[in-house]
Amino acid sequence: MGNMGRDEFFVLSSVFIILILGAMIICIALVRYFTNRAKHKERMLMIEKGITPPSITPSQFPWQKIGIVIIGISIGLVIISILAAMGALRDNSTTAVPLAILGICGGLSMVLANRLDSNQRNS
Repeated sequence: MGNMGRDEFFVLSSVFIILILGAMIICIALVRYFTNRAKHKERMLMIEKGITPPSITPSQFPWQKIGIVIIGISIGLVIISILAAMGALRDNSTTAVPLAILGICGGLSMVLANRLDSNQRNS
């Protein structure tokens, strides 16, 4: 933390988290936009060539997987916040610990999401 006070550190970390979440939302929106745009162009080309395009089905976007991963990352952030509030992350030698916690929680949530998805496909 250096010369920064505790309050300044939490304000900066909060701003950083908000920027990351905002960037994630923008990326998801851009992926969604360009995917829909490509599907529309493909349908138009099929119509121009005289091929009847398949009917439009509801989105098969994996919302459940994304939700589970976001919950996992959020749990990791809560754990980091609790450890920071307890003072366990003040030592400079533990700078990798928050990233490790996020990685572990995010990875576990991805494994869980994959298992749930494969169980739903099998049943």
